[in-house]
Amino acid sequence: MPTSSRFAVAVHLLCALAFLEATAGERGVTSAELAKSVNTNPVVVRRLLGSLTRAGFVAGRGGRSGGYGLARSPAKIRLDAVLAAVEPDGLLTLHANPTNRACTVSCGIKPVLGGVFAEAERALHASLERRTLADLLRQVQAAG
Repeated sequence: MPTSSRFAVAVHLLCALAFLEATAGERGVTSAELAKSVNTNPVVVRRLLGSLTRAGFVAGRGGRSGGYGLARSPAKIRLDAVLAAVEPDGLLTLHANPTNRACTVSCGIKPVLGGVFAEAERALHASLERRTLADLLRQVQAAG
């Protein structure tokens, strides 16, 4: 049961686009170029870019002569909105296994754990809401 890294990869992609635009004036970065930065398959990158495009963070077109760039300023891209774009169901999800009616824990765990997960997701979103892509880009550039 692996955990999802969609949010981390999406933020990486957005930071890479912002960095390339800020330092090299590049627009129209390909999914293959972005995949090298993340060290993953371009198909993974294209899927995430689709979600980020639908959310209005990225503009561009796919294909052989295509490329992507930011659709808005890094200062206007909040991390909670990025999370919502790539993980619409949240990071913490309950298992889909049917309830075993003969087990007290099985009968009660989903509502209890659902409340715990909802509280944790609210705290995560509140923290991410205070951070923008511009904040991360400054930290990445300072660390590099």
